[in-house]
Amino acid sequence: MAEDEKRIAIAVPGEWALQKVFGPALTEIGEDLKKLYAKGRGKLVAAAYRKVPDQDDGKRANLRVTRDVLWNGAFTEDEICAEYFGGILASSRSSDGKDDDAIQFVDVIKSLSSKQLRLHYTLYNSLNKFFVAAHQPVNVGQSTVLHTKKLWFAAAELVRLGLHIETDLNILHRNGLVSEYQTDNHKIDHTRSLAYAYFTPTTFGIFLYAAAHNKLEVWRFFDRIDFGDFSDIALPAIYAATLDELVAVALQAKL
Repeated sequence: MAEDEKRIAIAVPGEWALQKVFGPALTEIGEDLKKLYAKGRGKLVAAAYRKVPDQDDGKRANLRVTRDVLWNGAFTEDEICAEYFGGILASSRSSDGKDDDAIQFVDVIKSLSSKQLRLHYTLYNSLNKFFVAAHQPVNVGQSTVLHTKKLWFAAAELVRLGLHIETDLNILHRNGLVSEYQTDNHKIDHTRSLAYAYFTPTTFGIFLYAAAHNKLEVWRFFDRIDFGDFSDIALPAIYAATLDELVAVALQAKL
C-alpha cells in the first residue's frame, strides 16, 4: 500500500482494522478525515466497527454516506451520537459501495439533540424487548397495526435517566419517529398519583432504530429479534402495555 494510504489508516483509531469498514472510501476522504475532531471521530468509527459482524466480508462504505456521517457526527463525544452515526456508517457498507440508502437517516440524526436520540433509543429499545418477550407477531411494516401499540413508562424513571420527555417527545413526533404520545398524571387513590408517558411507534422509528444497530436488513423482525443494547447507556426497568399494568408494576417498585 502507498505511503499516503498508510498514513491515513494509522490516523484513524483501530489503524488497519478500520480499512475493513471504510474500504476504498478511507483513502478518498483521507485529507478531510484529518480535519475532523479526533476524539469524536474515534468514537464514531469505533462504534461502526463494532456493528460490522464480519470485518472480512469485503464490503465498502458508501462515500456519500461516509462523508455526511463523519462531517455531522465527529464533532461530539456523546456516546449515543457515536452509536447512531456509527450504525448509519456500518449500514452503508455494500459489496460495490454504491448503496446510499442510509443517507436519509443522516438528516434525521443530525437534526436531533443527544437527549432526543437517547429518548428514541430508550423508547424503541423497550418496545423491541417488549415485542420479543410477548411472542406475538406484529406487522411492523403496517402503520395501522403499529398505531394500536402503546407502550407506557413511569415518567419519574425517564426523568431520572436525564430524558426531557415533555419537550422531546414532541420533537420525535415532528420527525415522524412516534405517531402519538402523552404525558400526564394518573390518580391512584386519594394520596397517590403516578406521572406517566406513553408513545405509539412508527415504521420509520423502527427503521432508524434498526439502522443505528446496523440491522436494516432484518428490520421486519423487530418483533422477533432482540437488537441488543448499546453499552454504558442506562435504560428504564419499568414499562407496560397498559396504564393499569404500569401502575401495578410501579407500585411494586415503590415509585
